[in-house]
Amino acid sequence: MVGKPGGRFAFLDAGEAARRLGIDRVTLDLWVKEGRIKTHRGVGRDSFFRSGDVEALYNELHPATEVAEAVAQDEQESAGEEAVTKPARKQQDPQMRVYLRLQADAKWYDVTEDDIRYWFQQLAPDGYTRNKRNVEHSIKKLQLIVNLIEDAQRREAEQS
Repeated sequence: MVGKPGGRFAFLDAGEAARRLGIDRVTLDLWVKEGRIKTHRGVGRDSFFRSGDVEALYNELHPATEVAEAVAQDEQESAGEEAVTKPARKQQDPQMRVYLRLQADAKWYDVTEDDIRYWFQQLAPDGYTRNKRNVEHSIKKLQLIVNLIEDAQRREAEQS
């Protein structure tokens, strides 16, 4: 975030929250509706955001350098590429790899269907097969996670 995290105020108005998050007001409103960030009532119809909540969401959207580097390395390893400029590092444990991947995938919240359509229009036909394979692979992995969560929830409900 630009400036001191959280600033000197405990609450931020919508314009300042959007500015600090680097998004527009429409996206901020969408995230409120999706429950990604909570509003607090102010005077009249104004709503405010806790600066700590804004900071936490910003950190989720913009992981620390180490996390970003780990995600980039993980993507290279997943693609079967070797890191050219950096020496080989110890591979992350499975828990960290899944956590990092889910953090990176969480950024899909700010990608609209129109963004995807525009991206596809710009995609060269020679990228169809590679991108389709990557998407199908991602879907399989994410579906496994969904299935595991649903199974655990079902077992938890049966025990209650």
